[in-house]
Amino acid sequence: MTTLKLFFCLLFISVLQNTLYSQALIRAFEENKEIKLKGNETHTYEVLLKKGDFFQLHLKQKNVNLQVLLLSSQKDTLQGFLSNFRKDGLEIVEFPVKKSDTYIFQISPYISRWLKGTDRDNFIKNINGSYAIEKFKILSQKQYETLLEFRQKQKDSVVSWIQKKSITINSVIAETGFEDLNHLKPILKHIQVVGMGETSHGTKEIFQMKHRMLEFLVKEMGFTLFGIEASHVGCRPINDYVLHGKGNSRDALSAQGFWIWNTEEVIEMIEWMHNYNKTVPNTKKIKFIGIDTQTIGLDNAYDRINKYLKKTGEHSMLEVDVDSLFNSIKSIKDRSDLSKRRQKLYNLLSYLIANEINLIHISSKQEYYNIILDLKKIIQGVEAGDRKLGKRSGYNIRDEYMAQTVMETLEKEGSNAKMMLWAHNSHINKDPSSYTNGSQKPLGSALKRYLGDKKYYAIGFATYQGTFQARSYTKNKNTNVYAKAGSFKIYPGEEGHFDWYFAQSKKDRLYIHLKQLINPNAVQSFLNKNLKMHSAGATWTFDRSDSPIFNIIPGKQFDGIIFIKETSAAILTPAGKKELEKRIKEGR
Repeated sequence: MTTLKLFFCLLFISVLQNTLYSQALIRAFEENKEIKLKGNETHTYEVLLKKGDFFQLHLKQKNVNLQVLLLSSQKDTLQGFLSNFRKDGLEIVEFPVKKSDTYIFQISPYISRWLKGTDRDNFIKNINGSYAIEKFKILSQKQYETLLEFRQKQKDSVVSWIQKKSITINSVIAETGFEDLNHLKPILKHIQVVGMGETSHGTKEIFQMKHRMLEFLVKEMGFTLFGIEASHVGCRPINDYVLHGKGNSRDALSAQGFWIWNTEEVIEMIEWMHNYNKTVPNTKKIKFIGIDTQTIGLDNAYDRINKYLKKTGEHSMLEVDVDSLFNSIKSIKDRSDLSKRRQKLYNLLSYLIANEINLIHISSKQEYYNIILDLKKIIQGVEAGDRKLGKRSGYNIRDEYMAQTVMETLEKEGSNAKMMLWAHNSHINKDPSSYTNGSQKPLGSALKRYLGDKKYYAIGFATYQGTFQARSYTKNKNTNVYAKAGSFKIYPGEEGHFDWYFAQSKKDRLYIHLKQLINPNAVQSFLNKNLKMHSAGATWTFDRSDSPIFNIIPGKQFDGIIFIKETSAAILTPAGKKELEKRIKEGR
């Protein structure tokens, strides 16, 4: 065989092998077959489509958040699909075909572009999920037109339901009467905890509406407890102010340590609570309770424990340097593994429990139990922030401890105690499968577990457009660099988004109870659908020209919705601004 013939023979074999290899990578769409997906694998599918077709692909994902890229036969990227930000549930791909061609679909795990370096590598390393093709269908143009007509009727039915069943809210301002809110009395009659959500940690009208709802629940429904997503220890000065007039509202609010609550709207609510308490007997006074467990706002607990240890003796058997331990917790920056600090805290707790009788004899039973409670809240804060422990636990540690704090408070106050709870939508929601800050089983689902579905009522908030306040940040290599708070735009929700449906009702403000006795099929489908809505936390960046969104299944997560069509940014107090300046100076 000549050299030239050998060359062409080898070339042909190589091309053939590459062709067979490429074909082996191309998959066919098979329904109801579980397909494993690990790391940054990409699964490729091809399908021939003709102009006028409508393509549908429903992927049931399990323990992995899928993204789908659509490419032309020339490998040009035509469209990306990422409708579901959860690790479980449906990822839906649909598109009308404009040109006859062989289309390529690439299915892979969603890896955020914000993840860099080792964070990205570790994220990819831990991807180990699967998916199944629940639906693969190609509709003709006529079938597509029929489908569009059906979907429009479904949307119209949902909008009509909102218009007919919702209650128009007259105002978000407190002390404007209860004519509109009185409709809530039969719904909330037997409820022990009403969770009040929010679309962001910086929305003026939502903060005001929650103040108004507190007034209604206190005056009309007998509620005497107010709980908020803020430090349990740090909120004690606020409670001292609203109950006993100790200090002033602004210093008390600053003591809790969360800049997001240090706003004029919250000050107005605290002052209302303080003034109201001066007009009623002790049994009807409102208490202000922080329910959160973080390492912020714990200074009061550190001081009380240190003073207690000095008061009760030498403690020669205590092998923990308490001052050094507390100072190390105050200065935590790396939260990847807090096991050493946790172990020292448990050593301190064990010592106090082992010496209970002696310590109570030296001090008092009440003083001893208060110290144990303080130490427990410090432990819970450190555990909630320990990322290694969080990965191992398999649930949301912070939200579980918040729920436990709510239950502790209710138990302490007695069987008739009722609380209004202020937290983000993502926390108050009742669906145990939903994710909050990367972990499942949010606060609301834990309260549902403890109290039952009929004693915990979750009210989510929604908004369509406007602005919200958040702390701005920029990207510097692998880290976020945080700056001052800014006002960010909320862009009107796209058609089909949760907020969009409410905007079509032509009502600027409304409340709707989602658990109606009888709902049309279109409404039931809407309530059980994975929908996008506007939702922000405490931070956002001016580098992005879109609004932050969150995926919800409304019927699973909330019992009711308050919709405020247009909102604006909350107003930071001077102390709130100083807190942010301090954080910037400290590089956090």
